[in-house]
Amino acid sequence: MPSVISTDVLIVGAGVAGLWLNARLRRQGFSTVLVESASLGGGQSVKSQGIIHGGAKYALHGALTGASEAISDMPRRWREALAGEGELDLAGVRLLSEAHYLWSPARLPAT
Repeated sequence: MPSVISTDVLIVGAGVAGLWLNARLRRQGFSTVLVESASLGGGQSVKSQGIIHGGAKYALHGALTGASEAISDMPRRWREALAGEGELDLAGVRLLSEAHYLWSPARLPAT
């Protein structure tokens, strides 16, 4: 390995976000270096139980937030990628579940 590495972008962490960013930047012509201290997808992606959501957890308290609105299009993008038709071709990825369920720790309002 050379003692000096030249790159446009250094990505730290090879979880789902780092891998997606790496693929997107390389398609756009950037030189990237992706570093990971352990296994691919083994950090935050595993701590999140591998669940990739569309922002619903950010609206569990009954109000949409900037965070929930910013990623609201993610379910469509993931479905396309898993079908091999999206920004990334993830057609070969083993899907463990078609759905996930979230609940709020808050009580339902009295009627």
